[in-house]
Amino acid sequence: MLERIILILHTNITEPYMDREIKILHTADTHIGYRQYHSDVRRQDFLDAFSLVIDDAIEMKMDAVVHAGDLFDSRNPTLEDILDTMNILTKLRGADIPFLSIVGNHESKQHTQWLDLFQNMGIAIRLGTMPYDIGSVAVYGIDSVAKSKIPLFDYSIFDGAGDGEQSKHECKYNLVVMHQLMNPFAFGEWDSEEVIQSLPFDVHAILLGDYHKYEKTTVGDTWVTYCGSTERNSAAERETRSYNIITLNDSGIDISRRNILTREFEFIEVLLEDDAKAHETIFAAIKEHDISDKVVFVDISGNTDIVVSFSEVEDFLLKQGALVPRIRDMRMGDEIADNALVSVSFSDPDEAVKEEIKKMELTGAGLVIDELVRDMLIGKSKLDTETEIRIGKLIESMDFTDPIPHIKREAIPEATVEKSIPESVDEDVVMDDSDDVSEYDNKGAGVDVDADENVGEDDEVTETKAEAKYGTKKTTSVPKQYNLGDYL
Repeated sequence: MLERIILILHTNITEPYMDREIKILHTADTHIGYRQYHSDVRRQDFLDAFSLVIDDAIEMKMDAVVHAGDLFDSRNPTLEDILDTMNILTKLRGADIPFLSIVGNHESKQHTQWLDLFQNMGIAIRLGTMPYDIGSVAVYGIDSVAKSKIPLFDYSIFDGAGDGEQSKHECKYNLVVMHQLMNPFAFGEWDSEEVIQSLPFDVHAILLGDYHKYEKTTVGDTWVTYCGSTERNSAAERETRSYNIITLNDSGIDISRRNILTREFEFIEVLLEDDAKAHETIFAAIKEHDISDKVVFVDISGNTDIVVSFSEVEDFLLKQGALVPRIRDMRMGDEIADNALVSVSFSDPDEAVKEEIKKMELTGAGLVIDELVRDMLIGKSKLDTETEIRIGKLIESMDFTDPIPHIKREAIPEATVEKSIPESVDEDVVMDDSDDVSEYDNKGAGVDVDADENVGEDDEVTETKAEAKYGTKKTTSVPKQYNLGDYL
C-alpha cells in the first residue's frame, strides 16, 4: 500500500494529470473586411464565416477559441469591420469562452495592434511569451515574423527560460500558436523542429495560420497543424473551408477537422472549336450549372482565333443569377493571372517592399528615411529626431570637395540674368531663370520670349524682348552651384 502511494506521488510530480478534458477550437485567416472581387456581398461573406465559427464554439461549449492570425484582412480595417468584429467577440465573452489570438502579417501594425484594443475591452486575449492556462493546458503565442527576421528570433524571451520558472506554469500540455509558413510542409520558411527544440519548454502541438489549406502532421512527438481559412481568398482555394477542434485529455491530443458551409464557387469549362457558335456554346455550358448566388468562373479554352465578347458572357451570367461573374481566357494565360495569389508568400510583405524600393533607385538619404519609417522599433514621436541624426551623420561623412557631374537642363541658361521688374508688374509674378516665361498680358504682367530660342547655349545672353522692354541688363557667367540633394 505504501509503495502504491509513493508511486502515485512520484507520477504526479513528473507528469501532471488533467482534472478534466479540454476542448479548443482552432481557427485562423478570417480576413474580415476583404471585399473580394470588389463585392460588398463577399465582404459580408467573410464576416459571416467568422460569426459561424464563433456560434459553433458557443454551441459546442468550447473551453477556448484560438485564432492563429489575420483576423482582419488589413492593418487599417474600416470602423464598420471593427464594430462588427466586436459584436461577434462579445457573443463569445457572453458565453464565458476566452478568445486567444496572435497578430498575423495582414493586420500587423508598427506598435499597438487592434488585438490590444480588444484585449483592453475584455473581449480578447493576446497570446505571447507568458502562457495562458486553460486547466492543465498552457497556450503561448508568436506573432507573425518576417522571413528575413526568422534567423534572428530570440527564443529566450519565453517564460520558462529562467531557473525555477518552468515549475510555475507546469502543465500537462504546452501549445504554441504561430502565423507562419512552416516546415516540414513543402512551402515552409521556418523549421518546426527548430522551434520545438529551441523553446524552453516541451511543445506538444503547434497551431498554425497563414496557409489557407488544412494540413496536419507530426514532428517527433509534436503535432503541427493548419486549420485552413474560413473563406476562399482566391479561386485556387477550392477545398471546403474548415477549422480544427483540439481535444486534450490524459490519453493524449486529438485533432479533428470540421467543415464550414460558405459561399460556393462554381467552375465552368468551355472548349471553343466553332467560331460561328462560340457564344451559343458558352451559354449552353452555363445553363448546365446552377449558378444562383455563386461566384462563377467560366474558363475558356480552344481555338485562339475565335473572338469572344466577355461583356456579353458577364451579362448572361448575371441574368442567370450569378453573384460574381468571372471569365478567364485560358488561351491567353488568364489562368496564371487569376491564380497568382498561390505563389505569393503572405508571411513577408517586407521582402516585397524591399524589392520595389530597389526599383525606385532612391538616394542614400532616401534609403535611410525609408528604413526609419518602416522600423517598428522606432516610435513615431522619435522619428523626426532619429531622421535628423541619421541624415546629419550621412552629411558629415560626405566629401563635398569632389564635385558631382551636373545635369544640364535646356530650360536653364548658362548665365544668370539680373532682372529689373517695373513697378507695374505684380511682385508675385517673379520668374526664375529656370522657369519658362509665358505670355500673360501685353500690359506688362508677362512677356513673350519666343524671339530668342537659344538662350543659354552661348556664354553671352542676347537681348530679348524682355530686356528691351524692362531694361534688363546682362551679367557675366557664375560658377555652378551644387544642391545638397545632388549628394544625398
